[in-house]
Amino acid sequence: MYTCQCRTDLVVPTINGTHKVEPRVRPQSGPRQSPSPADFLCYPRLLMTAKASTHPDTDWQPLKLSPIVQNLITYEERICMHSRQNMTGIVRPSQETSHEIMLCLEQWIGESRTNETMKSAVSTLLLAGAVRAAPAPSTNNNQPQPYSVPNLINLVPRTLEINDKRKGWLYGTFPFGVAPYPTGPLADPYLANEIAGWRAPVFELGAIIVQETAKAVEGVIAAGNFSTLDDYSKVYDNQWTTSLPGGPLPGMLTNHTDDRTFSMMRLSSIPYRIRRVQRDDSLLFPLDEELSKSISGHSLEDLHAQGRLFSQNFVEMKDQEATTAYGAGCQAYFYIDDAGDFLPLAIKLVVKGREDSALVYTPKDLRDEWLFAKMTINANDGWHSTWGHTTMSHSAAEAPYLAAIRTLSDSHPIMALLHRIENTPWGVRPNLQDSLVNGSMDTGPKYYPWTADAARTWANTVYSTGETSNFSSNYFYTSLRNRGLIDYKYGPALKSFPYYEDGSVIVNAYEEVMKSFINSYYKDDRAVANDRELQAWLKETGPAQVHDFPKKIQTKKDIIDILTHFAFLNSIVHAIMSGNGNQLDIMALPFTTAGWQKPIPSKKGVVTDIMEWMPTPEGAAWQVATYAAGNRASWKNTNMTIAYMFDQPELLSRLNKESKDAAEKFKSDMLDLSAKWRARGFDENGLDRGMPYVWNVLDPLWAIFWSVV
Repeated sequence: MYTCQCRTDLVVPTINGTHKVEPRVRPQSGPRQSPSPADFLCYPRLLMTAKASTHPDTDWQPLKLSPIVQNLITYEERICMHSRQNMTGIVRPSQETSHEIMLCLEQWIGESRTNETMKSAVSTLLLAGAVRAAPAPSTNNNQPQPYSVPNLINLVPRTLEINDKRKGWLYGTFPFGVAPYPTGPLADPYLANEIAGWRAPVFELGAIIVQETAKAVEGVIAAGNFSTLDDYSKVYDNQWTTSLPGGPLPGMLTNHTDDRTFSMMRLSSIPYRIRRVQRDDSLLFPLDEELSKSISGHSLEDLHAQGRLFSQNFVEMKDQEATTAYGAGCQAYFYIDDAGDFLPLAIKLVVKGREDSALVYTPKDLRDEWLFAKMTINANDGWHSTWGHTTMSHSAAEAPYLAAIRTLSDSHPIMALLHRIENTPWGVRPNLQDSLVNGSMDTGPKYYPWTADAARTWANTVYSTGETSNFSSNYFYTSLRNRGLIDYKYGPALKSFPYYEDGSVIVNAYEEVMKSFINSYYKDDRAVANDRELQAWLKETGPAQVHDFPKKIQTKKDIIDILTHFAFLNSIVHAIMSGNGNQLDIMALPFTTAGWQKPIPSKKGVVTDIMEWMPTPEGAAWQVATYAAGNRASWKNTNMTIAYMFDQPELLSRLNKESKDAAEKFKSDMLDLSAKWRARGFDENGLDRGMPYVWNVLDPLWAIFWSVV
């Protein structure tokens, strides 16, 4: 007679929590065996001893089995007879028996509506037998199984799958990025394979950049070295043909001293530290009334009261561990003038130990002094993009993604979308950590004013404080509203806001495609709320240490917003802060030098020739090389770009028709959008939407759809 090998470690996610089956029937003595299909047919008998782990203090009494349950056990015995004759790994009872079991389940669950917790726990146990009794899908063909949400038919196999993932994907620590890093018997080989797969292309590009760096230095020297700021264009001329073909954005090399280039950069390429000084906000620093009026026509206080004043604050940079290069922690004001243009007003350079005597620069200062101040805060913004992106586009998405891996079946359509959007995320932090530990960041000419240790410490700090890690408050529209950049009631709107204008088109497209996906898999909000795996994911974001994740997933809009934000972080945020962004704009020479070669002045009138502070040809080439390493020029116009985010054969083969249609429409719309944006250029005033440079960083056939290494 067949003896059941009851599995005692089954953890089943339910709407009301996670329940663990602890039967009093013990396994046979001897080595643990893999359970056979018949093992799962004894679960109805376990009803009398089931205990919910979420209610450990409850005195659970043996249940009185209703005739329906007794009937189910009769069916179970019948199936066990079949299974003893067919122990090949697949139970194939008659279609009639399977149908009868499902009718029993539906009837019993209908009678159990008065006790939701008991219904959830007990129906799970009942289902174990019925699901294993259902005819198994054929394994003799290569047809992929469609993605599906949790239901009565797939509960047990998915529960077993998730249990295995929970044991194999654990929360580890990592010195860079704060967010938990995967470890475990499943995660470790997966990560090793992923990282190994990236070493070859990363090292290949690195070897090319080493060669291009040497050629760039030789080219600059052969062309007569640097005598003026404009000479820094030599470091790009006919250079970097593989890693950075075409050089910086059109206009960056010719209009780098224009105040509009400086100010509009905050509304396009570096939009994450700019904010409106709202009515209840304090001013960062005072500014002489007459000086302010001579520049803007208004006092600082009037600009504040009128909602025309904006600020950036990088004062924390003064406290970073320093190298032999020089920098400062900067604060700045910008304003909307009477014509509606967005312009710079003042910049304060704060040096550690000299806080009380910090100098404030304005457009009224000497040309090179004002330029020096602008370039100093540019270096702050460049640092923010370089190291902030590691936690804002990587860690902030990795933490909830790891939580999803531990709670969603790989057959869940939402898990499939997350796998596609994240693509291969786990190699980034090890790659950066390796460069910091091995000192590659510090080799060659010193260009950063702050050390490798400072980079890691600062990046971890802005994550821990929530600035880069907060999930829902960093939603595209939410963040802009919170910072007073859109929909502000007490001041004028920004006349030109390229980051918002371009970003909103793509974010809206993400939202539409996610809406189509979710509508096709969930008939209503109740279906979302009843998705056990989604609710388990929500709960798991606590142990995963996800900052500011939504408190509920009860509606279709809730999950649409979450998925839209994943796409936003991986594509838009990453493209702007690292991908094809900062090396083409904020960190382009001579607009920004990462660090100065002489100390920050302690008095005005010192910077009469800014060239004395600028880097050598070696330092300039090193700066270009460092940021070119983050570029993926060869991926432009390929299926690695935003337009192809959902265009993956494996994904499409398992999505339902409505989702496939939505994915195809998204791709078509993005291709059309790319063609439209590529037609941009300078108007009769030499501007693109108020900018003295052409900004197309989010071109859907140029920006990469995922947070690439």
